[in-house]
Amino acid sequence: MVMTDAVRDLAERLKDITEDAEFEAREIVREYCGNVLPFGEISEPQFARCTDAVKRRIGGEPLQYIFGHWEFYGLDFTIGEGVLIPRADTETVTELVIRHLKQHGGEYVDLCAGSGCIGIASAIYGNCRGYCVELSDVAAKYCAENIQKHKLNDRLTLIQGDIFDKAIIDRFADGSLTVVVSNPPYVTKEEMDKLQREVRREPSLALYGGEDGLDYYRRIFSAWKAKLKDGGLFAVETGDGQAQAVCELMRAEGFAPTVYKDLAGLDRAVAGLMR
Repeated sequence: MVMTDAVRDLAERLKDITEDAEFEAREIVREYCGNVLPFGEISEPQFARCTDAVKRRIGGEPLQYIFGHWEFYGLDFTIGEGVLIPRADTETVTELVIRHLKQHGGEYVDLCAGSGCIGIASAIYGNCRGYCVELSDVAAKYCAENIQKHKLNDRLTLIQGDIFDKAIIDRFADGSLTVVVSNPPYVTKEEMDKLQREVRREPSLALYGGEDGLDYYRRIFSAWKAKLKDGGLFAVETGDGQAQAVCELMRAEGFAPTVYKDLAGLDRAVAGLMR
């Protein structure tokens, strides 16, 4: 079977469960058959692996969990059940962190680190030393694996625990950090009830942010602001329609926040400098 016919066949099977059937079919072929030319041949065993992946996808597994890895900011991350899937939306806040680190140097901390995608990309492209704080045992395992995978053990330290635990916060001296960044849980109760089937496979600990999705934001700025240097950056990802409320919470803690849009033109990150 040639690649174009394989993609067409797989997309037809996927069309009832996703709006991106052709994209997913191409990703499956690429994963199990390599970068086959449009009219390159795919062997029967290769196509069998593709159809097995499609069956799992139809059963509700996210494509990223089926593959066991996913790309973020040009880097490959090992992931699986129990850790939040890295998304392109999160590259918005990551870019803010990297830009600030390149300009100012110093150290940073990534709170609610999950797979470590923000912290690892920041260490590599910001060329700085950093820390990842993650509560979940499973997510912390993936974070540690990804730190090892990208050979960052000498520059990136994983701390397992609650980001609001005083013992963890006190590990950092006041005024010691150039950046504090977080992609915290921010899905509202109403949104949790309407999540797509595959998103429900992701850990609720990394998704649910309380009734209005703002629970973490209400605590995170006051808990961590003292750790920033003068001129340090506090940057967070936000959900749809939350940016202005997060700005108010940040402003109340003495920051001058700015809203940043993602590639789709949606408000996706809020960042402010320590004054």
